[in-house]
Amino acid sequence: MRRPAALLASLALLAAAGATAPAQAQDHAQARSSAGKYARQAFAATNANRTHEGLKALKPQDCVKRAAVRQAKAMAQQERMFHQDLGAVLRACKLSTAGENVAAGFPSGRSVVNDGWMNSEGHRANILNPSFRLMGIGARKGHDGRWYVAQVFGRTA
Repeated sequence: MRRPAALLASLALLAAAGATAPAQAQDHAQARSSAGKYARQAFAATNANRTHEGLKALKPQDCVKRAAVRQAKAMAQQERMFHQDLGAVLRACKLSTAGENVAAGFPSGRSVVNDGWMNSEGHRANILNPSFRLMGIGARKGHDGRWYVAQVFGRTA
């Protein structure tokens, strides 16, 4: 059994041969629903850790969320963790600062935050960075059945 792993620097769905379009649509909707639940859990756990430390809760923002979802999808498709170019995220989202946490293999949004990122110095520093105001989280399952997660932080200029 593989153990959860998190990168310490700071779903694709495969349709079965012969599957019908409605079945594919239902599978896709179910996968998006579970990914959304995973991301919501991670968002709430992140803000719970911030408020516990006396910091302001992070707010969702569509642009950083799109960056996180795009990164989670890319990692899931390649079944490996890697960081995206945050310079592109800074420009696209008109941010003055940005950060990113990535992880793979954690079974829930709560576990990726509380058991993974909060136990890693670099990830914890991103979560508790007082200059960040915005957050987006994306989660997707790879063909290997593992969750791939990206958390993007930012602050507008």
